[in-house]
Amino acid sequence: MLPPGNYTVRITGNVTVVAQVSVVAETATIVRVNPSEIAEAVSGEGIVSIRAIFNESANYSREKLNPPFNPFAFPGGCGSNSGYLNISNPYPMGLAVRGRDEVYITLNGTFMHIGDDDGKPCIFYVEVYPGGSERQESVRNATYLVPWARLEITSVPEDLTFYINGGHNRYIFYTPMGLYVPAIPHDVYNATAIGYYGTIRIPIIHRLDTHVVGIAENHYLIESVVRVVPNETHHINVDMKKVKSALTVEEKTVKAVALEIDSEPGNASLVVTDGVLRAFATTPATLFLPPGNYTVIASRGNLSARESVVLVESSSVFLKLSPASATLTVVTYPGNATVLLNGKEVVARNLTLSPGRYNLTVKAPGYLMKSVEVILAPNESKRIEVNLEKKPAMESPEIVVPKPSRGLDETNSEKKTPTKENDTPGDTQTLPAPPSGPPGRHYYFLWVKVVILTGVVGAVYLVLRLRR
Repeated sequence: MLPPGNYTVRITGNVTVVAQVSVVAETATIVRVNPSEIAEAVSGEGIVSIRAIFNESANYSREKLNPPFNPFAFPGGCGSNSGYLNISNPYPMGLAVRGRDEVYITLNGTFMHIGDDDGKPCIFYVEVYPGGSERQESVRNATYLVPWARLEITSVPEDLTFYINGGHNRYIFYTPMGLYVPAIPHDVYNATAIGYYGTIRIPIIHRLDTHVVGIAENHYLIESVVRVVPNETHHINVDMKKVKSALTVEEKTVKAVALEIDSEPGNASLVVTDGVLRAFATTPATLFLPPGNYTVIASRGNLSARESVVLVESSSVFLKLSPASATLTVVTYPGNATVLLNGKEVVARNLTLSPGRYNLTVKAPGYLMKSVEVILAPNESKRIEVNLEKKPAMESPEIVVPKPSRGLDETNSEKKTPTKENDTPGDTQTLPAPPSGPPGRHYYFLWVKVVILTGVVGAVYLVLRLRR
């Protein structure tokens, strides 16, 4: 039994299922999950892991724009319609749209080839800022260009909301959808290119070979982690009809029956369970439960008692506690995993314990941590097997991304829309950078100004000397 409120149910395995539901009085919230059917509903190349989310308080369809905003307008030239997706994890990413078949996810601090114009490659240094603004500077002689992979996303039915790496903002896409994403198989160091203001040097471009593809409808969101390969196309399809049949949440009105429980000695910890439903309390206690068959376990120190109850109408149970114990055998994969019992590490895997309720946590480097609840009855022997899952590629330790640099005289600019510099050779299209960021290039041009000013002062001094 749970008090009324909002709860999150998480089921881990080949498919991770998360259900965010509410519980109200005299109502049973029933979550039915078939992870294998969810796995069959998601198909494609390179899928590493799948997460199915049911969020009772969310409605993803509300995010559809009416009338729909057209993000595929092509502005022409060797530029792009730069929108913003507000992606921050694992790295800042933005959006470049050159047409329906030329949608690119741009990556902060990289050199990227974003399509061609009249046979001329559009090579940009990309700067993406938190909150959605983006700047692109035309460059040449780049020593490294980020490789692309293409994602082709479909769904049943069509016209479902589509997310990439959790990002969406101004542009909302719907299935079917195709786009290009970065596919960087390894870290790249000291990449350089020639920009308008001189050489641009990138100390490190981090590996990025996985992306999260999200497809959503109403309360459902399916996220697939996809490992991409440079110059390859990956097709991802989600059958949302199958997902909805494999993950259901319903509410059923239930009759509550009073069960009074007391013990000797008092102040004993109580566990009342029918095998699925579990209620916890301390004696003396009155619980209101649906009719059914229950096991009542009371424990205090090394004393415990157990009794079975058929609950049809209001009933009472009195338990007299006596010395008793239980045994718990823990088997883990991998075998060298660390085992915590109620937060304290235990070395032995065959444990003799007092009956009652325990929290068992198993963890190991490179694996997802898993916690399970164990209830031991007096004189019971129980065996628990815990298999840990390996961490997905995107859950590697956090890597700090170098902050973007700024160009000349952009310090006072507050605009976030594309502007074209009339005095910039090569028809360079840029977006002014926000006022934050490292001052490296700014200090460089400030130093140049100081040198020029010194030269002017020297020239005036010489003219005055000659006039004398």
